[in-house]
Amino acid sequence: MRNNRLFLIIAIAVLFFTACSDDDDQPVLPSISISVTQDTFAEDSGTIEVSFSTTETFATDVTLTYEVSGTAIAGEDYNALSGSLTLNAGESTVTQNLVLTDDDEVEQSEEITITLTAVDGGSDFIASNNSVTLTITDNDSFPFENGILVLHEGNFFGGNASVSFVNEDLTTVTNGIFNEVNDEALGDVAQSMAFNGDLAYIVVNNSQTVEVVNRYTFESVGTVESGLLNPRHIAFAEGKGYVTNWGDGSNPDDDYVAVIDLESYSVASTISVPEGPEWIVANENTLYVAHQGGFGQNNIVSVIDATTNIAGTPITVADRPNSMQLVNGGLWVLSGGNPAWTGNETTGQLDKIDITTNTVETTFTFADTEHPSYLSVDGDDLYYVMGGSVFKMGVLDASLPTSAEITGVSFYDMSVNDGRLYGVDAKDFVSAGSLEVYDLSDNSLLESLEVSLIPGAVYFNGGFEF
Repeated sequence: MRNNRLFLIIAIAVLFFTACSDDDDQPVLPSISISVTQDTFAEDSGTIEVSFSTTETFATDVTLTYEVSGTAIAGEDYNALSGSLTLNAGESTVTQNLVLTDDDEVEQSEEITITLTAVDGGSDFIASNNSVTLTITDNDSFPFENGILVLHEGNFFGGNASVSFVNEDLTTVTNGIFNEVNDEALGDVAQSMAFNGDLAYIVVNNSQTVEVVNRYTFESVGTVESGLLNPRHIAFAEGKGYVTNWGDGSNPDDDYVAVIDLESYSVASTISVPEGPEWIVANENTLYVAHQGGFGQNNIVSVIDATTNIAGTPITVADRPNSMQLVNGGLWVLSGGNPAWTGNETTGQLDKIDITTNTVETTFTFADTEHPSYLSVDGDDLYYVMGGSVFKMGVLDASLPTSAEITGVSFYDMSVNDGRLYGVDAKDFVSAGSLEVYDLSDNSLLESLEVSLIPGAVYFNGGFEF
């Protein structure tokens, strides 16, 4: 190697002095650089050509030595490279083939850096652009990454709660994904679910637990196993989880919000609240809790400061607030009112709360026998269900709508997202339910898909936002 490099330098020196004797121009010395056609490749791109090129050819063969580094792993993400190749005499380019591995593992984007470190053992002929970095993007996805998750209550005391996955184009339904992935039952009565980063928190009411899974693979990562009593819904603020609990049904004074340590999946503390905490939403460090009433009835929204875990003055709305949505800086609260079977029927109501003052800004009152539920939002439009029909109201509208958008539904719950309405029908509560999907541009039924037992809620995973 040293003799070759010495001969190479002598040969170039001879060319240099010969050229100087012919004229006053100094000759251009060889300079080797590295290049590729682009910077980013999908992992299924196959073979990538990395070019080593010189500005002037050599009179003898030269050995190019290079190093490979980066986050991608040789032998796993690409074929292992030898670290050297030969540029033949008289040639201006030599190519190193880099073969990518197209696996089925879901990965983050990775990098491969190739750096020219020596030409025949030295650095005399290395150009300044002697390195290239390639970004390799993954072409795989997690099994439940892009689609719809349907949460099923299952039968009370049946221990058959479950989750179904519906792919994004509504062509495939996969039931029981928690059970299938973890080889164990989810529990008794799946009440609700919420996302926090890559994790999904499933509140299992009659099992008195919260199951925590990766939202894209549904692999279990932990369980909140104690400190809960009739848990209902969960929200997140200040790096903590907050779970509403009805407590003992015979005691109207033991209701609370459990504060969850998200590292240990345990109840760190509790916040005492009035009877029947249900739906909970977070706005930065403030939590709003709708008190539907649990085994009784209530008519307030609690306000909790997540920095201190102290509940402030509650906001009075109407009887049995059942759902809430944050829209454009306002909190919309839908109250169903007491139904006729209670013997004390009251009117439903929609309230807009100013979240800067935590006071009711606007109130819309329904007719005496109207009991709305399932408030959802899509952009600046609110949707709710009442009397087997779906109604739509703009957040700037001055009055409640007088006509329905969709009629003849029997939803057990409903969500709206990106111009589509997703309603779940529990049917007779002993056989498989269904997911009904409507196109809100013309209110037509797109799909009716059979799911599992007692579907209770719909959540949007991956590209969706819920």
